[in-house]
Amino acid sequence: MASSNAVGGTPPTMDILAVCGIALDVVAKVDHLPVRDGFCSVLSTQRQYGGGGMNVLMQASRLSARTGIVTRLADDPDSDFIIANMDKLRIDHRGVVRQAGNYKAPTCLIYVDPAGQKMMVGDRERLPGPIGEDEFPFDLIGQTDIVYLDFNPALLTPHIAALAKRQGKTVVLNFQDGLDSVLGRGIQAQQTLDMLVNVDVFAPCQEAIRALSGTDDVGGQLVFIRRYHHGLVVLTLGERGVVAFDKDNRRYEVPAYDIDPVDTTGAGDSFIGSFMVEYLVRHRDLGEALRYATACAAITCTRFGAQSSPDTDEVAAFIEKCGLPEVRS
Repeated sequence: MASSNAVGGTPPTMDILAVCGIALDVVAKVDHLPVRDGFCSVLSTQRQYGGGGMNVLMQASRLSARTGIVTRLADDPDSDFIIANMDKLRIDHRGVVRQAGNYKAPTCLIYVDPAGQKMMVGDRERLPGPIGEDEFPFDLIGQTDIVYLDFNPALLTPHIAALAKRQGKTVVLNFQDGLDSVLGRGIQAQQTLDMLVNVDVFAPCQEAIRALSGTDDVGGQLVFIRRYHHGLVVLTLGERGVVAFDKDNRRYEVPAYDIDPVDTTGAGDSFIGSFMVEYLVRHRDLGEALRYATACAAITCTRFGAQSSPDTDEVAAFIEKCGLPEVRS
């Protein structure tokens, strides 16, 4: 499904280029999640690089995909820390635009309770603004097979999707944030739908598609999506797993593993990152790719922090021990 074309006939240097947000995560284990006017105790903390798109790339890189990123960071020590970790993962960061001045790297404080449930608080103080069209490295689109988008930056996302489509790239739109969160970045709801004509793989969460379609019914949600999008739909259902519909509306439903989660942070990112590798890079069967990605997400839930996505050997060991879930039609 992925293209092999590049500008000037040069083979792409990346399998996946993500245009996405990035953050420094401060992950705190707490005795229970904070409540209004209440008190909780922090048991331990870790500093990690994060942000949904970065977690997606981390999982893809750990499965040996060639990855790259376009995003904006500050010119501060925390941003240096994030870039150093990209080097460790061999993530191409030529597309990182750094904002000079009194700015700081985006930071997210994540509280995780003993049951693996979480609460996330984003720090918006002194953030560099979203990358603008005049500084966007559009030439990198010609150097990849797959363009991954998650509405960061929101206003440029439709334009990037259209440009990538014209260049024959496979466009993946991951819509895992709530609709209000995405609209708060300046884009309109209708714009998010109109751009689906240039998307090959649309991966919304239940919260987002419920808000757009006005229905909780998966069948009704699919009918709504098909007004705008005729490619692959991968609808994530949280602890219930995932259901996908190919372009002919064949249904593939894969339940989640029955596990005791330690931390669910990054599980959805692990899923879409591993799914892109299996389905779009390695060209595995759709059902098999969904099963493999579900295993990756399950492993991530059994560990602490968004950095815990597995590598190929760890996935193989997990599947040997636990098997793969069945695909239901």
